[in-house]
Amino acid sequence: MKKKSLAFKLNISTLVLLFIFLSISVYAILVINKTNSYANDTGQFWLPSITATTNINRELTAAPRRLLIYILMWINKAPENEKKKSEELLEKYTKSLEDRYKIYEKLVSNEEEKKIYESGILHLDKLVKLMKEAQKTASENKGEEAFKIYREQVLPSVLEFGKELSNIAVINFKEGVKSTQKGSYLTNVTNVIMAIIFLISVIIGFIIIQIIFKSTKLIEKSSINLKEQSITTHELANNLQKSSKDLSDSVSEQASSVHETSAAINEITSMISRTAENAKESTEMAQTASSKADDGQKIMLELVKAMETIQESNIKLQNIVIIINQINTKTAVINDIVSKTELLSLNASIESARAGEYGKGFAVVSEEVANLAKISGKSAKEIQDLITTSQEQVNKILEITKERIDEGKKVTDEAKNSFTKISEDISSMFQVIQQISEATQEQGIGVRQISVAMSQIDKATQYSQNAVNNTAESAVNLVRQSEQLDHSAKEINKLIIGS
Repeated sequence: MKKKSLAFKLNISTLVLLFIFLSISVYAILVINKTNSYANDTGQFWLPSITATTNINRELTAAPRRLLIYILMWINKAPENEKKKSEELLEKYTKSLEDRYKIYEKLVSNEEEKKIYESGILHLDKLVKLMKEAQKTASENKGEEAFKIYREQVLPSVLEFGKELSNIAVINFKEGVKSTQKGSYLTNVTNVIMAIIFLISVIIGFIIIQIIFKSTKLIEKSSINLKEQSITTHELANNLQKSSKDLSDSVSEQASSVHETSAAINEITSMISRTAENAKESTEMAQTASSKADDGQKIMLELVKAMETIQESNIKLQNIVIIINQINTKTAVINDIVSKTELLSLNASIESARAGEYGKGFAVVSEEVANLAKISGKSAKEIQDLITTSQEQVNKILEITKERIDEGKKVTDEAKNSFTKISEDISSMFQVIQQISEATQEQGIGVRQISVAMSQIDKATQYSQNAVNNTAESAVNLVRQSEQLDHSAKEINKLIIGS
C-alpha cells in the first residue's frame, strides 16, 4: 500500500466510505420497514382488538344491568311508560352487545383466538336467550320468577361470557407486547451496528488525514527544491545573457579588425584568444542551462499532477463530511421517533387494558402513534434524498476532477514544449560556439596566410554575428523562463506553506 499513488489511496478510501454510506442507507431502510411492520401489526390487529373487547365488556355490563332494572320495575309496579322506555333500552343494549361481538370477527388473527371467539358466540347466544326469557317472564307480571332467572341463570352466563372476553383480551395483550418487544430488540441491534459503523468511519477518516498530511510534506519539500533550482537557473540565464552580450561585442570588434588585418595582426590574435575563452565558457553555461531546464520540466510536471490531486481530494472530503453529518442527524431523529413510538404503544396497551369503561383516552394515544409514524416516514424519505444528493455530488466531483486533470495535462504539455524548445536552442548555441572555436583556431593557423583567408574570415565573422544574435535571444528567453519558473515555485510554495 505504501508504493501506491496518492490518488489511488484517496480513491480507495472514498470507495470504502461510499460503500459504508450505501450499507447504512440500505440497512436503515430495512430497519424502518421492519419497525413499521411491527407497529402496523400492533396498530391494525392487537390494539383495535383490545379496544373492541373493552367496548364489548362495557355492553356486557350495561345489558344485564338494564335487564335487572326492567325486572325491578315490574316487581315495583312502575308506570307503563317507564316500563316501555326501560324495555327499549334493554333491547338496544342487547342488540348492541350482539352487533359488537359479531363485528369483532373481522379482527380475529389466529386459530387460538378464533376458537375462543366461536366459544364466545355460543355463550353469547345462551346469554341473550336467557335475558329474553327473563324479560318475557317479567312482562307477564312474574317479577319474582324473572329475578330468580336473572340471579341463577343470567348472571352465571354473563360471567362465562366475560371469561371468554378476558381470554381474548389476554391474547391480544400478549401479542401486542410481543410485537413491541421485537421492535425494541431491532432498535437495540441497530444502535450497536450504527456505533460500530461510526467507529469504522472515524478510523478511515483518520487514515485519509494521515495520507494527506504525509503527501503535503513531500510536496512542500519538492516545492522548496524547485524554488532553489529556479534561483540557480535564473542566475545561469543572467550569466549567459551577459556572456552573449560580451560575445556580440567581440564579434563586432572582430568584424572591424578584418578590415584592418594588414595593420593589426596582433590585435586579431588577441581577439581570437578571447573568442576561444568565451566560446568555452558559453559551452559550459549552455550545458548547465540545458540540464537545469530538463530538471525543471520534470519537477513542474510532477508538481502540477500532485497539486491537482490534493486540491480535488480536499473538495471531496469536505462534501463527504457534510453528508455524513446530515445522515447522522436524520438517523438520530428516526431513532428518537422509534423510541417514542414504542413507548406510546406500550402506554396505549397498558391504558386500554386498565381503562375498562373509561378507555376513551386510548384515542389520544393512538393519534400520537399515527403522527409519530408519519414523522418517521418523512425522515426516512429525507435520508433517501440525502443519499441521492451524495451520489450526485460524487459524480460531479469525478467529472470536475477529469476536467481539471485534462487542463493540468494541457498546461504541463505546454510547459514541457517550452523547456524542450529552450533545450534545442541551447544545443544549437552549443554547436555554434564550437564552430566559433574551430574558426578561431583556423584563424590562428592562417595568420601567415591572412591575405588568402581574409574572405573566409569575413564570412565566418558574419556567421558568428548571426549565431551571437541567436544566442542572445535564447539567453533572453531563458531568463524569462527562469523568472516564470521562480514565480510558479513561489505560488506553489504559497499554496502549500502559506503566505
